[in-house]
Amino acid sequence: MNTERQRRSKDHRDTGTRQRLVEATQGCLRTRGLADTSSRAITDLAGANLAAITYHFGSKERLVAVALAAELEAWTRPVLELLDEPGDPATRLVGAVSALNATFDAQRERLPGLLEVFLHAARDTDPDNPVTATWTDLRDRLTGVIDELRARALVPAWVAPGAMAALILAVAAGTVVSVTVDPDGLGHRDIASQFANLLLAARPG
Repeated sequence: MNTERQRRSKDHRDTGTRQRLVEATQGCLRTRGLADTSSRAITDLAGANLAAITYHFGSKERLVAVALAAELEAWTRPVLELLDEPGDPATRLVGAVSALNATFDAQRERLPGLLEVFLHAARDTDPDNPVTATWTDLRDRLTGVIDELRARALVPAWVAPGAMAALILAVAAGTVVSVTVDPDGLGHRDIASQFANLLLAARPG
C-alpha cells in the first residue's frame, strides 16, 4: 500500500483530528505567519499530540500546504460555483467578480492567511502541492468562461483565454497584496471596478 493510500485510509478513520489540525494551522498562519507556525503551536491549538501531524499528513510541511490550499479554496469556492453555472458567460464572469468582492468584505481578517498562500507557493517546488492544484483549477475554469466569451464575439479575437485568465488571477492576487500592505489606500471594490471597466472597454464594437 503506497503512502497516499495509507494517508487516505487514516483520514477515513479519524477526520475529526485531521480537520482540527488543518483549522489550527490556518489560525496560526493568520496570527503568527508562516515562519512562526510551529508544530507545537498547531497541536496545542488543535488539542492534539505532535504525533498526529505525522500520522495524518506525514510532515508539518505537508500539513501547511493542505491548510493553505484550504484557505485558497475557501476564498475561491463562491467564484467557482458561479463559473460552473449554466447560462450567459458574461453574466457568470461579472457574478464571479461580485462574489469575490463579497468574500473580501466577509473575510477581511483572513487576508494575512491568503497572503501566506502566495508566499508558500512561490517557495514550494513540489508539483503535487495542493495550493498549485487549487490555483490551476480556478485558472482552467476562468479560461473556459473566457473562451466562451470569445466564441460568442463578446470579447475581441485577440483576447487569449489562458493569458486573460492568468491576468485576472494576477489582479486578484495583487489586490490581496495591496489591501494588506496599504489598508488605508484604494479598496478592493475600487480596484475591481477599474479592472472591470478595462475589460468592458475591450469589447468589440
